[in-house]
Amino acid sequence: MNDKDAVNDLLSRTKAILHTIVDGVITISDRGLIETVNPAAEKIFGYRIEELTGHNVSMLMPNPYKHGHDQYLKNYLDTGEKKIIGIGRQVTGQRKNGSTFPLELAISEMEVNGQRMFTGIVRDISERKETEEKLRSAMRRVHEQQIKDEFITTVSHELRTPLTSIKASLDLIISGAIDSNPGQVEMLINIAHKNSERLLLLINDILDISKIDSEKMLLNQERIKLKPFIDTAIFDNQVYAEKHRVKFVLTHCPLDICINADPDRLMQVMSNLMSNAAKFSHKDSLVEISAHIIDDNIRIAVCDKGRGIPVEFRDKVFDKFTQADNSNTREMSGTGLGLHISKSIIEQHNGALSFISELDNGSTFYIDLKQAQPTTTADSDE
Repeated sequence: MNDKDAVNDLLSRTKAILHTIVDGVITISDRGLIETVNPAAEKIFGYRIEELTGHNVSMLMPNPYKHGHDQYLKNYLDTGEKKIIGIGRQVTGQRKNGSTFPLELAISEMEVNGQRMFTGIVRDISERKETEEKLRSAMRRVHEQQIKDEFITTVSHELRTPLTSIKASLDLIISGAIDSNPGQVEMLINIAHKNSERLLLLINDILDISKIDSEKMLLNQERIKLKPFIDTAIFDNQVYAEKHRVKFVLTHCPLDICINADPDRLMQVMSNLMSNAAKFSHKDSLVEISAHIIDDNIRIAVCDKGRGIPVEFRDKVFDKFTQADNSNTREMSGTGLGLHISKSIIEQHNGALSFISELDNGSTFYIDLKQAQPTTTADSDE
């Protein structure tokens, strides 16, 4: 075989390879114009070769990439700065029918007869992306089912514990085994009563969780003057504070600021934050409640000077059925659902519930809500 035959054979092999590979191959001039495409590229983009050659390669891109392509190519030729050339990345392509799809793109630079050119290798990864999304969806469903199973298991345990205590107390009373000891009867009645309250609290929290998860928790929002609202929250929860030998105090709240909120649900959140602060405060200390205007938002803060939240627990604070074991001297009663419910309620108000905490120096929980717009003079008179 002479040199001419060898060259022709090489060209034939190269042409055969370009016509049979599954990846699209596109050659582009230094002005971004398409010079050649292989059949795979025609199939991927839905164009015939004569519809592509001589046209700017940006026709294969959706906005905003289409408008930025020429500038990117100019910047590369002027500065050598690479974003795709010689690197490769996942981008979005556009077919003739206007539909977009994900593709892998690798571009390399070459020189032919003294002219700079570029070769683009494209691979349609739509099926792969679809498979990956199906896999992610399946994994999400498995994860959600695991969460539901764990929730049911935990609920079953949480319900069974007070029920068992109530039944045991009542069984002893009904059996007459302790009729001769009124003190023990009273103690068992108190145990049953305490566990009945815990059971009712748990059931109410579970019903709230169910409403939140099914998006059936309706908010009856109204305009609320914040200072009287916080004063009421302090008054309603002061007995609980006294039980734990702490005191709630309002340290700051501008007069006449208002928010739009469901007063019952917001009071539920305040009561949860304040009761938590009381439980975890040092005895004979103050729990400070305040409200400040920050831009267009109102920030309500509940600050205690207790032991703080352990570092390893902070990313779980708003999870269901979670409580930090933060005291060795007294029982920290509760369902472990309060903060999860509170966060969901505040988010339904388009607000945010967050916290900061420092070990041995207490915690501060923040409620951020939009400030209500001022009313007209006529509205104020009413």
